[in-house]
Amino acid sequence: MEKPTNSFCKNVRTYFREYCNCTSIHGFRYFGEKRTIFERIWWIIVFLICLSACIFSIYGVYKKWDGSPVIVNFANQGTSIYQIPFPAVTICPESKSVQNLFSFTKIMLKKLRRQNTTQAEDTKFEYMALVCKYHEKINYTNPNTFPDEFLDVLNTVKPNLIKWNCMYLGEKYDCNQMFVKILTDEGICYTFNMLDRTDIFRDKVLQYKDYQRSLYKMSEWSVEHGYTENAQFSPYPRRALLAGASNGLTLNLMTPKNYLDYACRQTSLQGYKVILHTPMRIPRPSQQYFRVPLDQNVVGAVQPVMISTSDRVQMYDPKRRGCYFPSERHLKYFKIYTSLNCKLECLTNYTLSRCKCVNFFMPRESGTNICGTGKIACMREAERFLQAKDLYLKLSKNKSLKKTSQCDCLPICTDTTYEVETSQSDWDWKMTYSAHGTPWPNDTHLSSLTIFFKSDTFITSERNELYGPIDFLANFGGLLGLFTGFSVLSLMEILYFLSVRIICNNRLYGFWAGPSI
Repeated sequence: MEKPTNSFCKNVRTYFREYCNCTSIHGFRYFGEKRTIFERIWWIIVFLICLSACIFSIYGVYKKWDGSPVIVNFANQGTSIYQIPFPAVTICPESKSVQNLFSFTKIMLKKLRRQNTTQAEDTKFEYMALVCKYHEKINYTNPNTFPDEFLDVLNTVKPNLIKWNCMYLGEKYDCNQMFVKILTDEGICYTFNMLDRTDIFRDKVLQYKDYQRSLYKMSEWSVEHGYTENAQFSPYPRRALLAGASNGLTLNLMTPKNYLDYACRQTSLQGYKVILHTPMRIPRPSQQYFRVPLDQNVVGAVQPVMISTSDRVQMYDPKRRGCYFPSERHLKYFKIYTSLNCKLECLTNYTLSRCKCVNFFMPRESGTNICGTGKIACMREAERFLQAKDLYLKLSKNKSLKKTSQCDCLPICTDTTYEVETSQSDWDWKMTYSAHGTPWPNDTHLSSLTIFFKSDTFITSERNELYGPIDFLANFGGLLGLFTGFSVLSLMEILYFLSVRIICNNRLYGFWAGPSI
């Protein structure tokens, strides 16, 4: 067959008409028909409108995926409470010293009345000002730093947590083996079911005596994966197997009257502050707590709130998914990453940078000083600055500012918190013990605390992909099909006419465009 002698442009036009007559894309065949110019222009306009609408819709889907590629929804089935740890229970006495060892009220009144005090009383009063109320009208020596003797004094005058009749899962336990001492922003507190300090802190962090030294090591449990399948009835941290008060923690708290100090705190309320938290988190009971007043029976019904993250989400950048996996974020002082541990470390670092010392409850290395009363204002300003800056970044409309967080403390990808509903009632415990013929001293107060899970299962939230590869392809292809009728076969047709058909035309007709039509 002779090679056509038409011009290249005319051959291209003829070849394009052949494609239009064969393609499966809706409306394209009208481009190739020899009809009026008006009809062709009408179809071109219609096609461009549909194509523009398609591109706009696809761009909207992409922006939605790019802006929030991760969606949080409810898991398909409930989670049993035995799959999560029983909450760590940290109890902090409102009073910070035993009166016959050191009376903050007595020394405060002496100073307000301009009476003489001994050097030992002045020193202890300065020390206790970090955990009690700092009075502006009193003249302090205001040292910038305190020696480690400060912790010794705090430990010597502390009120012990006098507890008995401790029951867990319906069995009696030795109360002294259940609770360990811990330093918090409320001073010396006592915690149950918290991880040992060697499991939480790095080796270089200074520790005080046997504080936060648990009798048990973490076993058959991890932050990311929870309890192992082979975990028996006694892993650590402890867990509850069933819901209900008989399967929780119950204890009585005795408070002798010589433990009470009504001038130490900002308010004169006496009793205990209680905070429930995960076993690997350092508690800050000054910020979140509920009270156990004197001579009251308090019951706390716990509802876990858990969020997990699917494995497919791990491929996204932490900023886009909005959380860190434990192995992704290294902390200077902590072995285990949590958002609250990270914020405490950030506050510690900023306080050290600004004040050249840290608060007594903050993690510190050898050579780092404890801030004295002369740095109280500095420590408060440091915390307020971090809080204000974090709030400013959250409220900022500038996306670049939002990504430059001071602390970079995103939530952990698999996290559990504990919401607690409390109820309390007056407890006429003296009449109770009298009815049983048990003598009891009159200079004592008694409180009772019970913590338990409300139900055997709870609903977990889960981070998942907003669009997986198949979902995104389905959205993309669905919009193309809706507006243009385009499909994978349509793409194959284009590739066929641009490659295979040209090659075969050359072999069959000796010319790329095929025979002249």
